[in-house]
This record gives sequence, C-alpha cells and structure tokens, in this order.
Amino acid sequence: MTRSPESVTNRIKARLALTSLLTAVIVGCDSPESAPCEIADADGQAVANTNVGVWPAALSWREIWRAGGLNEAEALRRPAGVAVGPHGSVAIADWGLAEVIVVGPDGEWQGPVMSRAEGPREVRAPAAVTWVGANTLLVLDLGAFRMVTLDLASQSASVTPVDQAFLSPVYMSGQVRFVALQPDRTVWLEYPGPIEDGWEERSFVRWSPEQPVVDTLMWSRARGFAGATLAAWPRALLGVGSETWVVSNPDGRYELEVFDRDGTSLVRFCHVGEPVPLSPAERGEDPDEEASDAWRDALRELGEPRTPAVISRLVVDLDGRIWVQRDRPLPGTFDGHGAPGARYDVFLQSGRFLGSIRLPDGQQLLEARGPRVWTLHTGSLGESSIVVLEIEGI
Repeated sequence: MTRSPESVTNRIKARLALTSLLTAVIVGCDSPESAPCEIADADGQAVANTNVGVWPAALSWREIWRAGGLNEAEALRRPAGVAVGPHGSVAIADWGLAEVIVVGPDGEWQGPVMSRAEGPREVRAPAAVTWVGANTLLVLDLGAFRMVTLDLASQSASVTPVDQAFLSPVYMSGQVRFVALQPDRTVWLEYPGPIEDGWEERSFVRWSPEQPVVDTLMWSRARGFAGATLAAWPRALLGVGSETWVVSNPDGRYELEVFDRDGTSLVRFCHVGEPVPLSPAERGEDPDEEASDAWRDALRELGEPRTPAVISRLVVDLDGRIWVQRDRPLPGTFDGHGAPGARYDVFLQSGRFLGSIRLPDGQQLLEARGPRVWTLHTGSLGESSIVVLEIEGI
C-alpha cells in the first residue's frame, strides 16, 4: 500500500496540531529508552531491523586515489557539493574558489570547467552539482539565483532561473545548512526560522521549474546557539538521492521513512541503537581553547537533552542505500559533510540493515556506490582532498 503526496500533506497537518514537531509522516517505535524496534500503525511496508546485518563485523578500507591536498596544481578551497558520474568522474562545486572542477574516474585532475564570472558558462557561488547523464552537469549557482546545465563535450550551457523568493531565506542568512540538487532540477533547501528561548524553527523545502511553488516537506525545532545547531538535541533530518528521499523521526527514535520523488511512501523502518553519550564538549565542560567561554557558558545554561540524538546526518547514495551517521559533530562546528571519522549504519532502500562502518580519521562521507566511497579529507594545514576508498570485506 502506498500513500499519495496529498495524504502525506494531510497527515503532516494533523500531527502539527498534536505535537508541534512536524515530520513527513513518521510514527512508530517505543520511547528512545526502550530497546525494541517496532513500527506502530503500519499502513504500508514496514521493516523492523533487529539483527546484526549482513556485513561482517571486520571491515577495512583501501585507498584508491586522492586529489587536491597540498598539490598547488589541484587547488580546492571549500568543496560544497560533490557528485559522482556514471563512469566515476567527480564534479566538485567549490564554494571558496567559485569554480566547478572535474576529476576523472582514476583521479586525473581535469581542472575547472566553470569559473567565477557572469556569463552562461560561469558561476558566482556554486552550492550544489549533479550529473545528468555521463557528460552533462547541472549546477546550482546560489549567487546568481539560477541553475546552469553544462554539456562537457560541446561546452555549451543553458540557464534556468530559480525563484529568488525561494533562495532568499538561505542567501540572506549567510549559511547553507542543507542543499541538494536532483537531476530533474529539483532543489532542496533547509530554511532558517524564528528563534525563541534557544529553539529555532527549521523547515525543509523544495522547488523545481516544473512545479514553481515552494513545497514545505517538514519542519521541526532545533536547539541552537549563535546561529549553529546543537546536534545533541533530536530533530528532523533529511537525506536526498537522485530518485528517493528519506526523513527521520524528530524526537529521538531510530525510525526513518523513504519516499519516491513524487512523495509516495515506499517503506518505514527502524533499528535498535543507543545514542552516543554526551561528550564533555557537548556538556560545556571541554577546556579546549578553540571553544570560547561564551559557548561553554551557553551549553551549560541550555542544559542537556532528555535523550541525546541517536543520529545526526542522512545520506542517500548512488545505489539508493541510506547511510545513517551515528556520531555527532562538536558544538559550534558547521559542515554539511558531517562529522569526520564518523560511524555510519547502512541500509538498503528497502529498509533492510546491511551493517555499520566507521570512516577513517579526518574523512567525511560525500558519496558511495557499491564498495566504493568518496570522502572529503581535511589535513592538518586545512588543505582539502577528495579521496576514493573501497570497503574490503563485503
């Protein structure tokens, strides 16, 4: 049994009146303190994961190649969006350089294909990139309020304007907290909202030229300070792939729901998992000099969540698998690529649990397909590298 987009919207509105925390139709599981994983009121496909998965416990990584780093000929400053093409080529939307860079499937540096300028083949603030076939890129240029379709073979480009009213809340805030771009030209954003007593209203929205109305998928409250979200407090999270998207429960239960691009529910699934205990930094007790006294004072004043968030990021990879990040980033850090060296639980699109794996130190998950994983590595001097790893043992 599937659910139409209209029924999704109606259920969302009904729950708003009851809970004040809106999700894209997630219900179920007992309280976070209970071990069982159960889907309540299942009116469609539901999966309760209670086993250890099919991946072996002992997995290892093998590095295939890396690009960027301290090589001056392969400069990267702030990769905002990274996309892997059908044949393994990597496109990088570098926000800091205002360039779109291509790296070949074997790590050969092909260099910028779009640079900072005002023409149809240039960009001002590239925030996201995706492949449309093997030789065509689609780039979201947040600074010019447009999408650019670039044919790499002919170097021809076409421009699609994006509604400024849709982009302006993010552009004016000065922070892109979440952005996703699908090959069908659908843009996904996370909007900032009003703040009251340390709580900020956050909403996930989407827009496309074919449906030029801002579509709010879900919203929830986020605990924050000084413009940064505190990941220890549970909130609704979103992951977007090329064909599907997934949302999490905002109240701390390890439960997620997968939708197709039309908004029809495909499956709800849950998993048994305890949240990572609060770190000294999250308690405001870390004497690290990088954390200001104001931050530590604010964290102590805000107190602690009843139950820490069990997950902190969702990624839908090229195979439609769902990577659930378990480790939380440190308070005050902001990076849309997740915590470095984080542990991930991995699920099939069907909701079946595959297994867990931890990234190497300093590496952040960008994309995955089969046993290959693309990561961002930040070195001790702040240099950025794109790294391709392979999981050995699956």
